[in-house]
Amino acid sequence: MMLMTDNSVDMNNSAIAVCEPPVSHEPADAEYQARLLKVMKSLYQVDQQAKFLHLQAETDSLLGQLQALKGQRDSSI
Repeated sequence: MMLMTDNSVDMNNSAIAVCEPPVSHEPADAEYQARLLKVMKSLYQVDQQAKFLHLQAETDSLLGQLQALKGQRDSSI
């Protein structure tokens, strides 16, 4: 595959993908970075909330099993 430094096309008339976005210090880039950070944080929070809910459900299940075992033990006495 032949790589080119501009936005032209290769011999197969396919567009060349740019690996790195251009670096700019404009306010729009700061806004983009802020939005990206907010989305990443919210995704992280959603992931943590899902883990918490899973652990909470598992805890509730184990508590129910313990209570059932206690009930069986108490009724056999």
